[in-house]
Amino acid sequence: MSFMSFEYPKPRLHPKHNNWCEDLPENHEPQLVPPQLRWLTERNDIYLEVPRYRTEVMWGGMIFLVVIFTFIIFFLAFYSIAIAHYFFVITAFLTSIVILCLVFFALKTYFIEPRSLPIRLNRKRQKLYVYNYKQPWQPWRKAIIRISVYNWADIHGEVHFESTPGIRGYHLYGALCEPGTHQVVERFVLAKEWGEREQLNQIWSYLCMYMQHDDELPPPRNAGTADFWQPRKADAWPEAMERESTSTP
Repeated sequence: MSFMSFEYPKPRLHPKHNNWCEDLPENHEPQLVPPQLRWLTERNDIYLEVPRYRTEVMWGGMIFLVVIFTFIIFFLAFYSIAIAHYFFVITAFLTSIVILCLVFFALKTYFIEPRSLPIRLNRKRQKLYVYNYKQPWQPWRKAIIRISVYNWADIHGEVHFESTPGIRGYHLYGALCEPGTHQVVERFVLAKEWGEREQLNQIWSYLCMYMQHDDELPPPRNAGTADFWQPRKADAWPEAMERESTSTP
């Protein structure tokens, strides 16, 4: 009696990511999955810009914290006046300073921090530009904006499943490899989905086909609704990167 053997798929890239689920077709190969984007910021003959909405921040929770913290400050102020005790007044004052810093941080997060960290693909240069934003834990310090630039030929697509609360779901990762190899140098997120893993395959197909100079691409699924919930878009790109990522060589 014979049994059929079954081998589980193995990752193409090294080292393997712990949350690896699937390797996607190479970006220069024909794409077998129909291309589709959820959102699209800009597409022309030179570059494509796609938003990457941040899901790790509870935006509505920021306003809720502001309301709660403001109530606490007023409570401490009125109670201090009523008690008029030296020790309690000093304690309430110091506590209020800490809470005010938290209020400032929450307001800054809600109204100033970008909710989208976009990517740009310049098919004339065959480059990928990734917008990164980092806010230091000190709310009074200026945020750090960094644009990572990659050669598209060295980018490979992977699907991972993240189980960490706050970022749970399927993620499309771009893996930067040493030229001509499958040796990973760096990984970064290109797109996220809560449950529709197939959507990530469609996004990858769209990006690859655009960079292959294929203009027979469908409109985004959510055309016209990309920014309806955003107080603001991403900060302006640094001048040099703005010029390079949107122009021909």
